[in-house]
Amino acid sequence: MLTLSHFESYSSYIPIDLLDLGNATIAFCVILGFILGRYFLMVGSAYFVFWKSKAFGVHLHDFKLPKNQIRKEIGWSMVSSFLFAISGLALGLLWQAGVTQIYLDLNEYGLLYLPLSFFLYSLVHEVYFYFTHVWMHRPWVYQRVHAVHHSSVKTSPFASFSFHPYEAFIHAVFLPIMVVIVPIHPLVLLSYLTFMTLTAISNHLGIELIPFKVVRQNFISGGHHFIHHRKMKYNFGLYYTFMDKVMGTEANLGSEK
Repeated sequence: MLTLSHFESYSSYIPIDLLDLGNATIAFCVILGFILGRYFLMVGSAYFVFWKSKAFGVHLHDFKLPKNQIRKEIGWSMVSSFLFAISGLALGLLWQAGVTQIYLDLNEYGLLYLPLSFFLYSLVHEVYFYFTHVWMHRPWVYQRVHAVHHSSVKTSPFASFSFHPYEAFIHAVFLPIMVVIVPIHPLVLLSYLTFMTLTAISNHLGIELIPFKVVRQNFISGGHHFIHHRKMKYNFGLYYTFMDKVMGTEANLGSEK
């Protein structure tokens, strides 16, 4: 039976010495297996639940994709997963080296800080993602890097991780940088990683799942991101709409400028 102390023990998260090459190799394979397993489980589930049944939400396109689109999306996603696994291993190495702000005692910053840190990470991530995303739409960078992701004009859940390796690297370095600067508990970190995957899938589902306008006005949804894939010069946000509002790059379904 798990106790509270289990979640406050370093060995519960990293049971081996990552500075040993053999152990690091094993850890990388485990992380990669977990990322790929989570990708296929979550994306596959979304595909069968939402695409095959066609019984949920507002459909944003006709689901008739170009030949081999899903195969290409899976291929690029596997490459991205390899880089995400390197990022995960880097997180562990940084933590073991003692250079991160990852902490174990749940009460060290108070229980309220747990959700607060999650929110703080998402806000910083929003700003980071917005500006790197806008940068990747510069013609030279777009043609060589970001065009891979935008080849999915009609988005599918399989496009969630479909990135050129350079773009995947830009996404992958965010958390290793953040954990060096901003305190976070590993439980919150793991929750945030799952949240990142869920939102990536929902944003690329090709279906609007959020029925409430007031929510869609403040949070990125399938419809919001669908416009980005269709128009490209609008809706660069990740989780929230505030950056697009502040920077004047927001458009809503049926109201593109």
